Amino acid sequence: MDFFLQPLNLGLLVIMLISGAMLVRQVAQPGGKAVSPQAAIAIKDRENGVFVDVREEHEVAVGHIKGSLHLPLKTLADNLAKLEKYRKKPVVVICAAGQRSAAGTRVLLKAGFEDVCQLDGGIQAWEKAGLPLVRGSTKG
Repeated sequence: MDFFLQPLNLGLLVIMLISGAMLVRQVAQPGGKAVSPQAAIAIKDRENGVFVDVREEHEVAVGHIKGSLHLPLKTLADNLAKLEKYRKKPVVVICAAGQRSAAGTRVLLKAGFEDVCQLDGGIQAWEKAGLPLVRGSTKG
């Protein structure tokens, strides 16, 4: 018991507990459910939902889903007003492969959006499924 009461060991124990809690939080709070490209289409169409592409402009210019809204992840939290009409409708968050869409999904869920999921495998999975992409910028 004296081992845990030594100041250095106590400090290490606290750090270990905090690190463990942060890890558990990440696992318990993933980016929401991940859906296949076909399921994403059905979810979006079910109630006039929206695809939100959180990739950077240069990535979107290479290929994006027609009608998707482009809100880069780094600006998503500051642009929630652009999505306000979708607060109670399906929102499918898209990125290149799934990492940023998980983070985007967490942002939207934390902001109170009710029906949010992410495209499993991102735009790569969409393209692999043979679904159409629009080439060029979303601006204009």
